[in-house]
Amino acid sequence: MIFVEDIDFVAWQRGMLSKHSADAGFGQFVNILRWVCFRRDVYFAKVNKDGTSQTCPNCGARTGKKTLDIRIHCCSECQYTTTRDVAASQEVRNRGISALGHSGVQNVCGLEATGSIGYGILVGTGQSRKSKSRDLESQGAVV
Repeated sequence: MIFVEDIDFVAWQRGMLSKHSADAGFGQFVNILRWVCFRRDVYFAKVNKDGTSQTCPNCGARTGKKTLDIRIHCCSECQYTTTRDVAASQEVRNRGISALGHSGVQNVCGLEATGSIGYGILVGTGQSRKSKSRDLESQGAVV
């Protein structure tokens, strides 16, 4: 499965870096990627681009608008920290998987996928946040 943000490249080319973004051919790349996915029988979908870098992929909390010089994503709700680009790509993946409505997603090897499959799963572990807090409570830790 491949998910990409649904970006309006025509509107993007009207911005400050119009010539550079037109020369780079981002829109053509997405079209080629869609075609290759079709030929290889790989699922391809576009997801809503709004707020992908402003949403925590771990818990779904809104972290607010960031300036471009801020390169680290740090959630004030769940303390999840990663680079800004990784967090945005994880959020794109979460939105794509939730749009499919799959709960038992498998990776290319046929094994159950790890990582965040929605807001109830920890990123990269495949464990539910609820089960983790129950384990901590049973060990006497304060949650």
